[in-house]
Amino acid sequence: MTTLIYTLITAIVILLCLPVKRFCRHKHNISRANHALDTLSRIPHPGQQFAYLRKLDPFVFEELLLCAYERQGHTAIRNKRYTGDGGIDGQVQINKQTFLVQAKRYHGYIQAAHVTEFALVCRQHKKQGLFIHTGKTGKTAYIARCYGGIEIISGQKLLSLLVPAENKLKVVA
Repeated sequence: MTTLIYTLITAIVILLCLPVKRFCRHKHNISRANHALDTLSRIPHPGQQFAYLRKLDPFVFEELLLCAYERQGHTAIRNKRYTGDGGIDGQVQINKQTFLVQAKRYHGYIQAAHVTEFALVCRQHKKQGLFIHTGKTGKTAYIARCYGGIEIISGQKLLSLLVPAENKLKVVA
């Protein structure tokens, strides 16, 4: 009986000490984001493209933006984790300047409070910001101009970032 117990304990200790291949959430989401970018380039109508973007997992949407910048030759700096990021979803280096990125999937108008909070985070870090969203900007763009250093990217500008002209599906009539 004691031999059986020692054998079981030894087996458990050995199993616990074996290297465990951990599921890397970032790598998985980056892979999904790259797939989403490829899928997006095959969707012909902007309305359908926005509907597709709004259905993405929020973390995949964040990665999608960073991957789009990387595809354009810029450097993306990813956070170590998705939650508790202090309002920064990532960073992008463009022309040797680092921009903070805030990604939002909206269906309607963006909330002024979100833009204000991000502007304060950017000011605190002494960096410019890219507030990128799938919704409608409306009068909230005024808030970004008041704070300065925040560029709001949405609409056709967002689609041009995600699907550059050379990658768009060519529809032959």
